[in-house]
Amino acid sequence: MLVSFKQLIKKEVLPSIKAVQKSAQKIAFKLKGPANVDFDFDTLPALDKGVSIDEIIKGLEIPKDLPYNLKEKLAFFLEHGYVVLEQIIDHTKLDQLWNEVESVIEHNEKYEIEGIAHRFNNQVPTPIKDIPKEKLKGIGSRINDYHDYSKLAKEVCSEPALRVFLEGSLEKNIAVFQSLIFKYSSQQGLHQDFPWVTTTIPSHLAAAWIPLEDVHANSGPLVYYPGSHRMPKFDFGNTGILFKGGQSLMHPENDFTPYLEKTVQKLQYKKEILLIKKGDVLIWHGALAHAGSPINDPSKTRKSLVVHYSSLTGLPHHRSSPTTNNESEKVQQVTFYTNDRLKHLKNIL
Repeated sequence: MLVSFKQLIKKEVLPSIKAVQKSAQKIAFKLKGPANVDFDFDTLPALDKGVSIDEIIKGLEIPKDLPYNLKEKLAFFLEHGYVVLEQIIDHTKLDQLWNEVESVIEHNEKYEIEGIAHRFNNQVPTPIKDIPKEKLKGIGSRINDYHDYSKLAKEVCSEPALRVFLEGSLEKNIAVFQSLIFKYSSQQGLHQDFPWVTTTIPSHLAAAWIPLEDVHANSGPLVYYPGSHRMPKFDFGNTGILFKGGQSLMHPENDFTPYLEKTVQKLQYKKEILLIKKGDVLIWHGALAHAGSPINDPSKTRKSLVVHYSSLTGLPHHRSSPTTNNESEKVQQVTFYTNDRLKHLKNIL
């Protein structure tokens, strides 16, 4: 009887008390007002800290025949929070990558590679062999950390013309944090990456959107707000600029998204729609407000590889590993950490 009573307290009473306490904390937080939170200035990348672009470029190894003006692109990125590097990746390599992805999906029963499918397993990453093929092929699906498994994806992620720009915008030694393969638009609401894609140094974060086909206006293209990387940061309460489940007082959708929508309007940031070609790469700042627009034509795909990057300083280990001494490999001077949990799947493709 005593054991049953204790279990009742643990399962029913304590969660209710904690919920009331958190609600009271949230009310007090709103009454007091959010703190003036921001990235730590001392750990900002040199570009964001105000170091001259000429000085930054001096320390970089510039690939021969770089197909763009690095100084101009870095200056544009500094002001707008994004940049497009036109035709820097060979189309044949991108076609090979998508053919590889298609084969993996078609023969998903062979693979423990992890993915997410719409309304399946509560959106929890799941071995794709356990995801029904029709869901894996459908809208709302994605393959997580595809670079962990694919040598070809590593080559695309570390393209020298892409790598040197990242070194200029972050710091010289670049590491891949995360990668995602999409067939369709994510249709994700307005957000910034740094509160969720959490590195040791939050400001050491940039993302690349690598289209594997030309982007169609009805496929749910990416939308973004140039200049929004400079907007005031959102205070999640208790956890500052980063969201941590169970600790943050403010909710990602109920509080953070409305804040972003209101602030981009207040500061008059102009929305832009991304319609770029296969071979181009969009790079955006970790604090740029962006979203996946609705799919107006379900027959239109938006095949893409999305990659989040950090520096070795900001990311000293694989994001799924708690230690700093796990294995890594370098491909075209970019570091790829080994996922200790899925080590047996490394470079299987």
